[in-house]
Amino acid sequence: MKNLKNGFSRIALGASLVAGLFGLANASTVNVNLSEEHQVIRGFGGMVHNTWQGGAGLSEADAKIAFGTGDGTLGLNTLRIPVNGNKNDFGKEVQAAKWAKKYAGDDFILYATPWTSQYAGGNQHIAASNYQNYVDHLNSFAEYMKGQGVPLYGLSISNEPDWCSEWACWSVDEIYNFTKNYAGQMRKHGTKVISTESFAYQKKLYDNVLNDANALKNWDILGAHFYASDAKTADSWFAYSLADQKKVERWMTEHYTESQGSGNYWRTVMGTGDQANAYKVDTVRAMDVGYEIHRAMVVGNFSQYTWWYIRRCYGLIMEKDFGNKLQIPSGEIGKISKRGYILSQFARFVRPGAIRVGATANPETHVYASAYKSADGDTTTVVLVNRDYKNGKTVTVNVPNSTIQSFHVYTTSEAKNAKYEGEVEAKNGSVTIKMESGATNKDCIVTLVGVGPQVVVPQEPFGGKAWAIPGKIEAEDFDVSGSGKDENGNSNIAYNDNDPENHGNSDYRKDTGVDIYEKKFGKVIGYNQAGEWLEYTVDVKKAGDYTMFAYVASSNGTASFQMFMDNKAFSDTIVVPKTVTATEGDFEEFGKVQVNVSLTAGKHVMKFLVTGDWMDVDYFTFVEGKNATDPEPVVDPEDPAVTDPENPNTDKDPVATDKDPDAIRDVHFEMAQAQDYEVFSLNGQFLGKVLAMPQDLKKATANLVKDAGVYIVKSANGLMKKVSVK
Repeated sequence: MKNLKNGFSRIALGASLVAGLFGLANASTVNVNLSEEHQVIRGFGGMVHNTWQGGAGLSEADAKIAFGTGDGTLGLNTLRIPVNGNKNDFGKEVQAAKWAKKYAGDDFILYATPWTSQYAGGNQHIAASNYQNYVDHLNSFAEYMKGQGVPLYGLSISNEPDWCSEWACWSVDEIYNFTKNYAGQMRKHGTKVISTESFAYQKKLYDNVLNDANALKNWDILGAHFYASDAKTADSWFAYSLADQKKVERWMTEHYTESQGSGNYWRTVMGTGDQANAYKVDTVRAMDVGYEIHRAMVVGNFSQYTWWYIRRCYGLIMEKDFGNKLQIPSGEIGKISKRGYILSQFARFVRPGAIRVGATANPETHVYASAYKSADGDTTTVVLVNRDYKNGKTVTVNVPNSTIQSFHVYTTSEAKNAKYEGEVEAKNGSVTIKMESGATNKDCIVTLVGVGPQVVVPQEPFGGKAWAIPGKIEAEDFDVSGSGKDENGNSNIAYNDNDPENHGNSDYRKDTGVDIYEKKFGKVIGYNQAGEWLEYTVDVKKAGDYTMFAYVASSNGTASFQMFMDNKAFSDTIVVPKTVTATEGDFEEFGKVQVNVSLTAGKHVMKFLVTGDWMDVDYFTFVEGKNATDPEPVVDPEDPAVTDPENPNTDKDPVATDKDPDAIRDVHFEMAQAQDYEVFSLNGQFLGKVLAMPQDLKKATANLVKDAGVYIVKSANGLMKKVSVK
């Protein structure tokens, strides 16, 4: 855990610190369940809009504070920027994005939201006839940012359709129709599609899309703002059962808890009110930020939380207010505010890829807890929020069945700014702390970072038995994940899917989130993107040379994958030639690729790693020897020469096909020049080679075989097709 202090001795904890932080009396208990997994956390962020901020949205010094992860930083990883309506303004946030990326590193996420465009200004609706033009405008911005070296992770359809006096408006029907018919095109430059971002998290704006699978497939993320809520809002407002049912990833893409006072106010009574709420005299609490993030994560199942402006008098980094009515001291400007430090208690330690796990959410009045485990299983983080300013709280955090050796403790309170309190020894994964019992105002937020070995559960082969090589491995039967790491330091996670949403149409292994589709011939893994992988426990019976065949589909001809054994590559990158010729996305036409590989005997973990986007995979077959004959060559069962028993050209003893005879689809060769092809009988007998252009294959095959019948022709890259000779 790179944020932890080094060299801190548990013995060095003074008596006063122990007395102030740790105790045993009258403790409420937070039980953490590491095996109860909820949403994947994408991170925390803020907004830069240089047009509205006068060009001072984010300096490099600000970016270092905002996107760093050490002491005195916020730990943000996400930056939200506008899609300007004028293409001449596309570059206004480029420098801010580059600085943010510099300090956030590999965790950086950049996403963009349009407010207006040349097709609709304030309080206007985009005409349906301009939807395609609007998509093209959004894509041109994505292309521009990609060319600047700061590509967008996500792209929103529009900002606040339900608060649109100053920007474009969208009705429920317009949102639905645009999403269903146009939003999918927004992925053109590799961006994920974010929904229209409701000002008040109005569920009616999302329901129609969520209830239509054809529309929902064009959303990757549901974006929402929290402006209709405050600390008094019921938990039910944050919950969205339909989105839970559809397993839609949710991002809170904009909010601030209050905009009339200083971000350094800890607790004060003042006149407040903004565009969301009418003027009133109310109690303003810095801890409302921690409470809101808690409810976003635990009640709302949000994966990402984005504040409004990063630098603002009411924001995360202090700035003087317009008009100077608050008279922000010059010594505070450019430094992290109290609200910023509270947000950092999540952002610095709950890093992208972490998974929220089960925890007692409200162990006693005014106390709230959430828990997260890191993507590699090495770290467990628990965030405790105490909203009771009169009473300190004693809380026991218990992580059963773990081997956590110690917790590192960080506190933000009226007197402390993400203060590192020390490392505390855990007993059987458990520790008891007192939260700010000696302070005047006792409300605070405490983050506990558990270090040391976590629960180790080995991954296991699906069905309990390793796949035999030589033999056939079904792609959908990848291993069952465990937790922690094995004795060699390898993760016990059996798969990685970039997108937690299940895009498949199968209920098979639906709990994994891997995109499994039902085809006529059985189940396949689809929607594969670069960086995703699947692992299989295999038992290689004999060391030596093998030919690997993979039954795959691609519509772009640039999809690719690589194979590993025990995390060591045993193949080069394998490009999947274009097989899909029907409507884009249909993916009903599969073909074979093959490669010669060398394997060692024994049990291993085999990994299938996607290196190029958009391919489907059905199975892998390993046959002994180099350039071995495929035991299941691709034929077309829809051809009467194959399927009609009365046809005189039918092979009476055809080779075994895939899981169902309907599995086999003809593959279309696309070659610019003559190529060598191998010719086989339907029972797999090699008959010879021909040199031909694809359109001349039938004639070349007839000249080779002489006899009428159905034959299999295999290209040099392993694709196969049927040829009928009469």
